[in-house]
Parts: sequence; structure tokens; C-alpha cells
Amino acid sequence: MPASNPRQPWLQTFPPTAFAMVMATGIVSIAAHLLGYDVIGWLLLGINGAAWPGLLAITLCRLVRYPRAVHTDIVDHSRGPGFLTVVAATAVLGSQLSVYHVLPRALPWFLGLSATLWLAVAYTFLAAMTIGQRKPGLHTGLNGTWLLLVVATESIAVLALAVSRMNGESVPLLDLLALGAWLLGGVLYMILITLIFYRWCFVPMTAADLTEPWWINMGAMAITTLAGSRLILAGHDLVAWPGSDLFVLRVLTTACWFTATFWIPLLAALYIEKHVIIGEPVRYTAAEWSVVFPLGTYSAATFLYAEATGLHVLAYVAHVTVIVTFMAWTLALFGLLRASVRSVKRK
Repeated sequence: MPASNPRQPWLQTFPPTAFAMVMATGIVSIAAHLLGYDVIGWLLLGINGAAWPGLLAITLCRLVRYPRAVHTDIVDHSRGPGFLTVVAATAVLGSQLSVYHVLPRALPWFLGLSATLWLAVAYTFLAAMTIGQRKPGLHTGLNGTWLLLVVATESIAVLALAVSRMNGESVPLLDLLALGAWLLGGVLYMILITLIFYRWCFVPMTAADLTEPWWINMGAMAITTLAGSRLILAGHDLVAWPGSDLFVLRVLTTACWFTATFWIPLLAALYIEKHVIIGEPVRYTAAEWSVVFPLGTYSAATFLYAEATGLHVLAYVAHVTVIVTFMAWTLALFGLLRASVRSVKRK
């Protein structure tokens, strides 16, 4: 990743959202497995197996070498939420390993690490936002990365269910964690999306404001649908609904799927307006993975929702969107490699 300031070391300016690549690659791999593209899925698992520890090492080195830069980022309204990508990436990688039955004994460790990171990052960020004395307005302080609070929470719900059933029998405490995380993510989404709707409709916006992280408007609901579908498929074992037909869970998950679907035409239209009609060129940044992740999550969530509700016709929708997802992932990877080569040449 090129540094934002050539005079500063690249480690000092390393973007907090770098783990979005692992998030996107992991969820695309899961979608590939669900839809029968196992060769692609295994390839993406290999890439994540190298990317996640590498990015984690870089992040830890930055924390040790430049703690002030890390502090400056996490207390910033725009950059602070980006640290939640490490939480979601860790949980998504754990779910990816679960789907492909790789390193099953490591799954509880991934769940514990992602939950610990969630506690550390989420509360540090929210506390800083609360007690900070200089607060920007919605037009500069709020963007789509705030919804990573939802994504990180729901990714823990998905992984908790996988760990709960890794030995064949469910663990009630982990089922409760999954259910609680799913509900908390939904509540956080309702809070944040209200502010986002207000900003979009009542605060002036330009084409430059229509950045890629706004796709998380859809991605946050897609991963909530995915988690809800997993809960439905878990059935009567759930501690909160013993012997129930899970009617409420089905209704809420259906609402999540339709909300995610609602966002797609609007986001696609705005993306076309910005880059085709207005003609602003697409330049690679780590934010490009914020488009890939929602598309991959929607594909996986739609397939699981069709399976959980018996609406198998929706599986055809997932088969279409996953092709678009593969294309988006390929373009994002090409942009990453191109930007890296250009950065090396400049130096």
C-alpha cells in the first residue's frame, strides 16, 4: 500500500482497513464452496492463509513502532471504524476454515481471538467517540465504515455457531453467544442506518462522497441474513427457542434479506453515476474490497436463506451474483497488484 505522505514510512501510514481484503477473500471463498466452486474456494483459502498472518504481523509492528499513529487513527471518526476489519477478518477466516474442515481445533481460538478483538477495538473506539471534545458533523464524520460494527458483530455470530457444532452436539453457551451477537448486530444496524439515511437525504453530498464503503449498507444486512439463516438451520437446538418453530427468527431474517436486496439497485446506480456518467476514474485503495465483501456476502447469504426457508428458487439469484463477485474480486486483486508495483517503482 502506498503511503499517503511520501515523507512518512509506509508502516506509519498503513491503513486500518487493510484487513478488508481478508474479509472479502474469505466470504467469497465461502460463497464459492456453497455454490459448488470448490477449486476457486480452496485457492482463496490459500491466499487468506498467507494474507491474514502477514497483515496481523504488520499491524502489530505498527502498534509497537508507531503507537501514536495508531492512537490518532482509532480516535478519528473516519478512520477509527477501519480497525474493526481485523475483528471481522479473523472471524471470517475462522468460518472459512470451518467450511473447508481445515484445522478444526483452531476454530475455538479464532472465536476467542475475534471476540477479544471485538471487545478491545469496539469499546476503545466508542469510548473515544464519546469523550472526544472535537466532533465533526455527519457530512465529514460518518461513512459506511461505521457499519463495520455490525459486520464484526455478525461475523462472530456465524463463527460461534460453527464452533458450537464442530463436535456434532451444540454448546448452549455458544448458541446464546451467536443469538445475542445476531440480535446486537441488528440493533446496531438500525441505529446507524437511521443516521446514514439522514445524511444521504438531508446533508449535501457530492460524487466524491459516494465512496466504496457505502456498499457496507448492503453488506451489513447481508451478513445479518447469513447469520440468521445459520440460526434457522440450527433449528430447535437454540437455547432461546426450545421446541419453537422459529417463526420470529424466520420473519426477522426475511426482513434482513429484503433490506440487503433493497440496497443493491441504489448502490449500483450511484456507482455507475460516479464512474460512468460523471467519469471519475476508479483508483485502487483498500476501500475497493468494501464492494467485494458485500457482493460475496450477499451471494452466500442468499443461498443459505433459500436453504433455510425452502425458497430454493432464490438459489439461482446466488448463482448469478457469485459470478459478479468473482469478477469484482479479480479486479480488486489486479488493482492491488498494480498499486503495489507502482509504489515500488516510485521508491
